[in-house]
Amino acid sequence: MRRAAVRRYLALPPLLFFWAAALHRLGEASFWYDEFFNLDLTLAHSWRGMLGVLLREQPYPPLYHFLLKLWEGLVRAQPYAPGLEPGNGLEFVMRFTGVAAGMGLLAMVVPLGRRLGLRWSWSLPWLLALHPTLLWYARDLRLYTLWAFLVAGALWAMMARRWRRAALFGSAAMLTHYFSLFPLGAAAAVAWLHERERGSAAWLALPFLLAGGWMGLAWRVTFGFRSFATTGPPAFATFLRELGPQLLTASAFLATAGIAVPDPWGFGLLAAATLGLLLVALRRREGRIVAAAFLLGAAATFAVWQVRPVHHVRYLVWALPPVGAGLLALLQRLPLRGWGRGLLALGLGVAALRGAVRADGLLLDADPTLWRADFRAAVALLNREAGPDDRLIAQAAHAAQVFSAYRTEVPVVQGTSIGARTTPDEALRLLGEGPGRRWTLLYQDEAVDPGGVLVGTLEANGGYRTAMLYTREVRLFAYTLPETGAFHPLEPTIPLTATFDGLRLEGAAIHREGRLLGVYLFWRVEAPQREGRFGSVHLTAQIGTPPLAQRDKPILNDYWPLPRLPLGERLPDRYEVIIPPELPPGRYTLYALVYDPVSGERVHTAQGGEWVVLGALEWEGE
Repeated sequence: MRRAAVRRYLALPPLLFFWAAALHRLGEASFWYDEFFNLDLTLAHSWRGMLGVLLREQPYPPLYHFLLKLWEGLVRAQPYAPGLEPGNGLEFVMRFTGVAAGMGLLAMVVPLGRRLGLRWSWSLPWLLALHPTLLWYARDLRLYTLWAFLVAGALWAMMARRWRRAALFGSAAMLTHYFSLFPLGAAAAVAWLHERERGSAAWLALPFLLAGGWMGLAWRVTFGFRSFATTGPPAFATFLRELGPQLLTASAFLATAGIAVPDPWGFGLLAAATLGLLLVALRRREGRIVAAAFLLGAAATFAVWQVRPVHHVRYLVWALPPVGAGLLALLQRLPLRGWGRGLLALGLGVAALRGAVRADGLLLDADPTLWRADFRAAVALLNREAGPDDRLIAQAAHAAQVFSAYRTEVPVVQGTSIGARTTPDEALRLLGEGPGRRWTLLYQDEAVDPGGVLVGTLEANGGYRTAMLYTREVRLFAYTLPETGAFHPLEPTIPLTATFDGLRLEGAAIHREGRLLGVYLFWRVEAPQREGRFGSVHLTAQIGTPPLAQRDKPILNDYWPLPRLPLGERLPDRYEVIIPPELPPGRYTLYALVYDPVSGERVHTAQGGEWVVLGALEWEGE
């Protein structure tokens, strides 16, 4: 009894370490976009409105957001106005939910290890408490530590044959994240096959019935939602890298901060954990449940990503407890006697702890803008400097969700929504009428404005920047416009006529601001295009000599590839050319061309030329 009590106490220090690390400077960093999405649902919507969004617009089960809404009401969380008001603790109090879920996960891994027959189950929290990946997601206002806790609880209940608890944890996990289906489906199948009294194990079906019921209610977004960020299905090597180095050594985060963790370490940990789980599975029913959850769950996740390729290491966070258990199981099976095994475990533990403390210290104390944009600073600048007649355009439309947590008195116009594309007429509508500066909060605008039409419309109407802020992928600009308020859509100012294999260039416009040239090429797709093309704008002293500056990019961009562009519509396309600071004063030439990005071969015009002259640039120097 005394020995068991001592082991329980040995599991307490890592929980305290985790608590201290996870709460360190928790509220100092600005929220980032995924956090704003959750805040918008809870702070800006009623219960009914939130349910409507989840049923009709966003493909997420409801439990996490319902719990977040309850927490928001309990602590009376309120948005505030950066730049005008001091912080009210909103960042800390809302992120605290992830820390609390992380504590629950660490407490759950001890009984999970016991059920697996691990003699050192008290050491599992030591393996995970300061793990950089767990700490990263625990300090984030998202669902991943809660999800991992619920999956671990369901696995523990299945091993303990506590079917009602398994149904409770499993249902909660399914209603937190759909990907719970994969590890829990595999584990439930193994648990049911090993159960003699299968009638009592029928509780295992409840989570799948509840998840299926919700998916049926929200079927339009469950089966019809498409993310604009989706690329192609991940290769198996990519998947293994996410499950190994990115999950187990946090290389996805640490590399940005300058800590290079060699990939073989992550692959080695993955192989060792898999072997340990297989060894337990050979001996125990409980081991087979956890091994099936990890191996078959991960395999099913990879298979689904081939059909719906939204893949990321965050979708594998649930695998941390099984991996930790597998590593411990392998360590206990090493052919060492007496003090040898203990000394080896101590050495490995000290080395791992030293590496984790170094990595965690860097994650906790580094400037958070290494990884994420500072939206709070952007809203603070807007609040401090906006005039009474100013207005703000949030481009893309979902960038307006920032103002659910960070208030502003500046009227906010929602830009183009994901799935649509900004046209010159749409940009003119967003510009509106009347006096005052037009602020633009540009975030993921390349997905809805591939040609930079909004900025081009501001420039074409005499707008010039009087305030700006860059913070990673977020840009905030204030444009002062002529007082006439009579605006016109973006149009060519340089007439051109050139056709590149069914792609017609019928005009250009140039806006110069210091050393930045905003060159607009106006394309019209006259014949279906089977492959992408790159457009290129060159600045040269003389055509035929190497360019002094150039800008190459897809037409329009990767989100709107050439084969998907509509026939017959005029498509503005922005190319930003930076004039070299050492360029001497003189007269230079701008020209455009089109080429195949794979072969590099230039596409000739119908007249046989390789380029089209856009005009001359008189450069007086700086």
